[in-house]
Amino acid sequence: MADKFTELRKDNPVFIYDSFTKTYSDRCLKLKFRFIQSADIIFEPEIIYRDCLISQADLNSIDSAVFNLGMIELISYYKACCSPYIIVKCGSLNENQINFWKKIYFNGLGEFLYKNRIETTENDLFEIHCENKNNFPPSEIYLNDECLIPVGGGKDSIVSLEIFSGMNCLPLVLNPKKSQTDSVLNSGYSSFFHVERSIDRLLLELNSKGYLNGHTPFSALLAFISALSALVTGKKNIILSNENSASVGNAFFSGIEINHQYSKSFKAEKAVHDYIAAYIHKDINYFSILRPVNELKIAQMFSKYKNHFKTFRSCNAGSKTNIWCNNCPKCLFTYIILSPFLSHDDMLDIFGEDLFNNRDLEKTFFELTGLSGVKPFECVGTKEEVNSALAKTISNYKNTDLSYLLKIFQERNLQKMDLYLDQFDVILNEYNNENLLTEKFKNILIKSL
Repeated sequence: MADKFTELRKDNPVFIYDSFTKTYSDRCLKLKFRFIQSADIIFEPEIIYRDCLISQADLNSIDSAVFNLGMIELISYYKACCSPYIIVKCGSLNENQINFWKKIYFNGLGEFLYKNRIETTENDLFEIHCENKNNFPPSEIYLNDECLIPVGGGKDSIVSLEIFSGMNCLPLVLNPKKSQTDSVLNSGYSSFFHVERSIDRLLLELNSKGYLNGHTPFSALLAFISALSALVTGKKNIILSNENSASVGNAFFSGIEINHQYSKSFKAEKAVHDYIAAYIHKDINYFSILRPVNELKIAQMFSKYKNHFKTFRSCNAGSKTNIWCNNCPKCLFTYIILSPFLSHDDMLDIFGEDLFNNRDLEKTFFELTGLSGVKPFECVGTKEEVNSALAKTISNYKNTDLSYLLKIFQERNLQKMDLYLDQFDVILNEYNNENLLTEKFKNILIKSL
């Protein structure tokens, strides 16, 4: 793909962020962005916010949030050709802003570069030039002290929903799926804030024609969707559900750490938090309530919420049909991380089968445990969390015959089983102080542990 990368950049030297438009009627805010790759390739994606509380008089005060939302939306379209120049025609960026976007794009596209075998640097991938000197000031809309909680439908956001249940928070759901709405209702919330994002189908056509394609930093997109949501609902706290483990990368490529979850990492969270406060609204507090803890602790916390067992989903492959595919790294990781805390019957009720007996998952199992290959490019935990969870599960089984993958793990780690078992409690009780929680939110989290 490296040759394709060079060829497409040569044929498409400029990518243009041309404009954004907004219309507001009946509490529905519709945004349209216009990105130009060439005379024949023009993208016009849309994002719709429903049940907004903003007044018509305050509409112009959200322009900075909308403009910057376009800056992250464009990455999905930019990656098709990876033009060496990005021209911004509908607003201006200072040097600090340009440096922020260069880091978000480059690191957020790390997996894309890795899988397409594209060797480049942050400085060489592209330059950003602004042709419009119009500078959108941060909004000064009044924001109350209430919270927005983005909901994905998996165990992590469910834990956040349950922590804040009864505290006058508003769930935020992008392109609602059944697992998301079930998570909201089962956690005791009567409603949610609804955002719809549609991808321009021209991009899908280009993908089928051999243009460059791959992973983009979705959590960074969700961050700026959430920032605008905060303005149009009047709530200042955006509560994420990203855990400490998300900061650990998958592989190194061309001297750079590649992290599938880069935009969920603490480094990205801090950068986005500071950017939003500086350029969108000084009072927006963007942070992850689960940052101090890890996947093992979140699994233990989730295990208390039996009313979610039948409805939560952490499988990307099966998300459209609301199923566990039971054949991907996400399914296997979720199975592993929950297994120390749930009975075998509960696990079967959730997944419909014993994934430890699925021999087709052996390669993925080795990757998750660090026995071979690269950590899967999915939102999964560290090998230390995985190995300690497996050791604890085997210990819980006592004299029961072990399933296929558990038997392999025990045989390959005979000399390490006691170590992994000792690590279980250590990892489970870790508390990472590298986080953005204020004292108020630290106390809320600690009470729930």
